[in-house]
Amino acid sequence: MVEAKQPTVFDSDQQQLGDVYARALLAFGADAGNVDQLVEELDDVVDAINGVAGLRDALESPRIGANAKIDLLDKAFAGKVEKGLLHFLKVVSGKGRFDCLGAISASAKTLRDEMSGRVQAIVTSASPMGGEAVERITKQLSETLGKNVSLQVLVDPEILGGIVVRVGDTVYDGSVMNQLAQVRSRAVKRASDAIREKLDRFTTSD
Repeated sequence: MVEAKQPTVFDSDQQQLGDVYARALLAFGADAGNVDQLVEELDDVVDAINGVAGLRDALESPRIGANAKIDLLDKAFAGKVEKGLLHFLKVVSGKGRFDCLGAISASAKTLRDEMSGRVQAIVTSASPMGGEAVERITKQLSETLGKNVSLQVLVDPEILGGIVVRVGDTVYDGSVMNQLAQVRSRAVKRASDAIREKLDRFTTSD
């Protein structure tokens, strides 16, 4: 089972700037042929910055000079991330927009998935789910949405049974998931019955 972090909600300004910077990063990655690497490393950078006491505050603080922030970034990430990403981090820092880094990372993952025909989904259940259940939900969502689904799993004991699945801004509860499965099953059966009827008419015709 994959443990996922609770998605962070960003304000409108952060989200807008996140989209702008993310598009620039992905354009650079597309030219260099390493979009996935940049997106994954940026996500790791966000985790690292949030996990080091005082580092995020220092990089976001207007009281700390640009050169000092560049030194912090070099010490923390030089040789550990792709050079283009390190340069990108320095640009974001120089613009005084390090507070948007989480939004940039979130936008980068969404845009990357759109480019590759993938979609991120989050499933929340009251208790841990086995691998078979995760695979079944992933397959069902992929067939329903017509896209490759990357599924993240959360556990929330406060859910009163069943599961909740979020895809973007759309939330499906367990009953809706069952309805989707039933609708698809009925559609397949109708198509199968129609084909069988045509074959029967063909084989019984003079």
